[in-house]
Amino acid sequence: MNFVDQIKKVKEQELADKKKIRRNFLQKVTTPRAGDIGLIAEIKLTAPSSGKLGERSEVLSRIRRYEQGGADALSVVVDKSYFNGDMGLLLQISQSTTLPILCKDFVIDEYQIYEAKIFGADAVLLIAGLLNAEKLKEFVKLVISLGMEPVVEFSQKNELKKAMESGAKAIAANARSFTDLSVDVDRACRLLELVPDKFVKLGFSGIKSHEEVVKYKNAGAKAVLVGTRLMKEKNIELFIKNLKST
Repeated sequence: MNFVDQIKKVKEQELADKKKIRRNFLQKVTTPRAGDIGLIAEIKLTAPSSGKLGERSEVLSRIRRYEQGGADALSVVVDKSYFNGDMGLLLQISQSTTLPILCKDFVIDEYQIYEAKIFGADAVLLIAGLLNAEKLKEFVKLVISLGMEPVVEFSQKNELKKAMESGAKAIAANARSFTDLSVDVDRACRLLELVPDKFVKLGFSGIKSHEEVVKYKNAGAKAVLVGTRLMKEKNIELFIKNLKST
């Protein structure tokens, strides 16, 4: 083997190692540490509907409490304009936890997907309402090729076909409407029931108590994402445990 071939072989192995899934997002949320539904605990510092929710200086202590409470995965909102996040926040959290991380952003360009990989994400949110069918499929393939899990979110019935044909295993119904920011868990559950069971179904937004978790679970959700309510909670560990109680 000449030197060029040797370099190529070594480089191929290096890249293969980098593309390996470090923390398997879907495996963790579908085999919860406690209870019978996975819980994705979110970090977001600000929200358009709620204003300021947290301080960056408190993020790592909050992550520890999420872990102690029994969260199965994390969601990190990196959008800067509306949520006061950034990729530095994602990196900080990724280096400080063993839980898999979903990178939440308004992804419209492949550059954002590469960023998510570089800064430590294990899964990437893709919003069906933001992308046409062709672009959504393209992004799903890219996320998978980089060793991450694509999670396709939809909030309207007319986005469902696009989501199901995207190539993603995980599909999330979001209770929050992007048109007026209103939240309707019952509507999200009706949408989730339309998703075939061959997909990993997730319920996003609107969770204030165990009652909403049960609704999502009855609609077929394998895991739920809890954001604003969890960011406002003082007794984080107890709140998570109560959400996951059977």
